[in-house]
Amino acid sequence: MLFIPVITSDRGCFENIVALLQQNGENCETLQLAETGEAEEFLRIEMPELAVIDFADPGIDSARLLAAVRGDSWLLSTGLIGLCDSPVKLRESGIVKGVNTVALLDKGRISRQFPQVINIICNNRHMLFHRVIGNDFGAEISSSFELRNDPLEAGVFTNLICNYLFNMNCIDGGLREQLNFVLVELLINAIEHGNCGISYEEKTAWLEKNNDICELIDRKCENPEIAARKVFLQYAIEPAVSCFTIADEGAGFDWRALKTPSIDEQVLSLHGRGVALSREMTSNLTYNDRGNQVSFEFNHKSGVSNVSPALFQDLETVEFKPGETVFNEGEPSNYLYYIATGSFEVLVQGERVSTLRPEDIFLGEMSFLLSNRRSATVRAVTAAKLIRVSKKEFVEGIKEKPHYALFLSRLLARRIERLNQRIGTHKT
Repeated sequence: MLFIPVITSDRGCFENIVALLQQNGENCETLQLAETGEAEEFLRIEMPELAVIDFADPGIDSARLLAAVRGDSWLLSTGLIGLCDSPVKLRESGIVKGVNTVALLDKGRISRQFPQVINIICNNRHMLFHRVIGNDFGAEISSSFELRNDPLEAGVFTNLICNYLFNMNCIDGGLREQLNFVLVELLINAIEHGNCGISYEEKTAWLEKNNDICELIDRKCENPEIAARKVFLQYAIEPAVSCFTIADEGAGFDWRALKTPSIDEQVLSLHGRGVALSREMTSNLTYNDRGNQVSFEFNHKSGVSNVSPALFQDLETVEFKPGETVFNEGEPSNYLYYIATGSFEVLVQGERVSTLRPEDIFLGEMSFLLSNRRSATVRAVTAAKLIRVSKKEFVEGIKEKPHYALFLSRLLARRIERLNQRIGTHKT
C-alpha cells in the first residue's frame, strides 16, 4: 500500500483526491496535513515516498516546505506531486527547482491527470525506493517503460529518471535540466510525429491559433488504431554514462534530411528545434533506418555531491550466471545482498515461492537481521549482479544514516504484506 500525505488546507481538494484514488482502484492510504508546521514535521519524521503539495493554497507556505526538503538530503528522496493553477508558471518561478518533482498538475484537470500519475508511480514504485539508497550502493540500473500517447506520461517518466540520476550524484542541477529537456523532446516527438502522424506543418498551424497541442493529440487518438500505439523507453545507467533508446510504432521519418536550423530560425520557430538541441546536449545520437527509433548517451559528471556521500560503493559485487546458487536453505546468514541486476528465484524445500528483482532492493534480509540460518534457497534465473554487505558494514552504515533502520523495516513490512496477500491470509 502506498501512503500519500496531501498537504492542503482545502478540505474539498483533499476529499477530491481521496475520491479519485478510490474510483481508480489504487491501493493507497491518504492523510490531510492542513498546516505548514505539521506538514514539515511529518516529512522529516516519516520520510514518505510520495507527497502531494497544493501550491495554489494560500494557507500552505510551500516555499518553507521546499526549503526544508532541500536542507535534508534524505527528504530529497520524497517524490512530490504539485497541484497548481499553472504548471508552466510554477516551473518558471523556480520554487520547485532542486527537489524531486514527479509531476505538476493543473487543478482544473486533476480529475484526469492525478489518476494517471498515481498509476505510473504505483507500477514503477521501485524508482522511488532506489532513489533512497541507490547512491549508497552505486549499482548499475536498467529498465524499460511503455508509454501511451500522452505528454503527461512522458513528463512523469522523465522526472523519475532525472531525479534518480541527480540523487545518484551522476548529474548536477544543470545537467538534470538538460537531460529532462532531451527526454521530453524525443518522447513527445515519438508521440506527436511518430504514433499520431502530426506533420510539422499541421503542428505549426495548430500552435499559431494558440491551441493546446494535447487537444490535437487527443483528436488523433480518437482513431483506435492510433490510440493503441505505444512509445517504448529503455535505459541503462552505468557509472560514467546513461544510455537511452526511444521507439514508437509509427511509420518513421527521413532523419537523413534533417537540417540544423539557423540561429534566426531557432529563435522564430514555434517548434522544431528539439532534435538539433538534443544532438548538442547528448553523445552518439542515432536513428534506426526506418526513423522510428532513436538512441543516445548522456555523460555523467564526476565529483558531483548533490546528496550525502555514498556508504557502500566500495563493497564487493558478486556476479552470477543463470542457474547459479546464491545461498542454500539452512546455511548461516552472514550477508545481506543488494540486487543490482537480474532476477532470482526463492525456493523453500525445493518449491519455488517467489521471484526477486532489482525493484525488491534486497534479498536474504530476514535471516540476516534475525541472525537465523537461511530459510530458503536463492538461485539466479538470469545473469545477475549482487552487492554483498556484511553485518559489520551494515551496522556502520546505520550508525552514519539511522534512517536506514526505518527504511529497512518498511521494506520488510511491504514484503510480508505481499506474502500474506499471496497465501490468502490477513495481517492485523
